[in-house]
Amino acid sequence: MKLYETTVIYDPGLEEARVNEEVDRVTQAITQAGGEVAEVQRWGKRKLAYMIGKRRDGTYVHVKHKSPATLIAEMDRRFRLNEGILRHLTVIAPKESPKPAEEAGKAPGTETAAPAPGGESAAVSG
Repeated sequence: MKLYETTVIYDPGLEEARVNEEVDRVTQAITQAGGEVAEVQRWGKRKLAYMIGKRRDGTYVHVKHKSPATLIAEMDRRFRLNEGILRHLTVIAPKESPKPAEEAGKAPGTETAAPAPGGESAAVSG
């Protein structure tokens, strides 16, 4: 299983309880598919870069998770059917670079190439 990052922008008109309910649905789908939720960040209401469906704001939620690849397509399908979601994006999380303390402990000549910034894209929709 790969590590993914999913960002969802909910309709700003949804009550916080409804947004929490939607986030619970996403995390339950991940755990039921055998995945693992690493982190859920609620970024709150933010201004959109451009209007989407006559809305200037959106409620952002970011979920970092390990999931089977088949679940990503299913999540994409569910997000598209949900009228409370303005946009969503799932990407493969970039690999974390080694910390300086770990690099200092390595023997000379054992360096590895650094991962590409931004990581790979898994699914883009909107």
